[in-house]
Amino acid sequence: MVSQLKTHVLLALAVAVVCLIGSPEALAAGTPDGDNGKAAPAGLAFRFDEDAFPAPAVQAGVAGSRKLSRLSLKLYGGYSHVAAGDVNAGSDFYFELLEIYDSKGVGTVTGSYKPVHGGLDVGADLIYQVTPNIGLGLGAGMLRSSSRSVGTWSIDDDLITITVDPTLSAIPIRLGVFVTVPVSGTIDLTADAGSAYYAGLKFDMTQRVDEGPDDWAELSIASTRAGSPNIGFHGSLGLEYRLSPRMGLFVEAAGRYAKLPNFDAVTWGLRTSDGISDTADGKLYLETITSQSVTLSMFTVEDPPPPDEPGTTFREPKFDLSGFSLRAGIRIRF
Repeated sequence: MVSQLKTHVLLALAVAVVCLIGSPEALAAGTPDGDNGKAAPAGLAFRFDEDAFPAPAVQAGVAGSRKLSRLSLKLYGGYSHVAAGDVNAGSDFYFELLEIYDSKGVGTVTGSYKPVHGGLDVGADLIYQVTPNIGLGLGAGMLRSSSRSVGTWSIDDDLITITVDPTLSAIPIRLGVFVTVPVSGTIDLTADAGSAYYAGLKFDMTQRVDEGPDDWAELSIASTRAGSPNIGFHGSLGLEYRLSPRMGLFVEAAGRYAKLPNFDAVTWGLRTSDGISDTADGKLYLETITSQSVTLSMFTVEDPPPPDEPGTTFREPKFDLSGFSLRAGIRIRF
């Protein structure tokens, strides 16, 4: 039984390969038999005459290792760096004050503001191969960057502690073109480019001032409604190592441009140790105060829009996710 099954499998494979590489004329002509001079069937000649047909056997092996898989899934995770210029300009207000006190020798200052830059980048792309080298992909992921800054200001017998926790996050939904270029039997050069819609854009910030264990105030800002469509662009370049025809490991560097508009509305909140609790909805603005050689910037929530005044200007902030990512992951071909 095993012998018969093996024979049937070998015969089926031989017929399939001949159909792929042979022409109808070649199949009909056959190959001369060395013993009796008669023409043998082309399928049997391919199976048994290795001296006459070495090339097709090698080509079949290569074709099998690089057989086109129409669908593949990329799963990745890594480090993300975002610009977040206005986020940092509005979040570091108290630390700008501490720097002024320190420069003028007023009290003793420790700590400094840590900008929002580094974070997490995870996601997945489903890719359909149009050709062996070019594919179209649809993907989704998550970007999240945050920081925590702690500083103190001591003067006389008073010690004031400042804590700031801003967080910026979004869910990019990407559409792109993926290019794969083999550089060896197991290594591919990969690249992609496209656009993304940054759904679920969120900005949250908490600023807390402690003047003692029983004397504190906490200000919070939380985004509630996104603004205009949040569109950005991205691209990447990487290398993939094929563990098998169906699976590979990859590393890549990705860049993106995503300078996103202001929110339609945010919620401002205030809590104090005296039991005060208050909230308000409005639009977020970046307020800049200039006095002599001193410039301070801070977030403020206003409704209606505030007018500029001498020495004070207001503008809507941008939420800049532009930057780069360093990622690693696995690609599975179906």
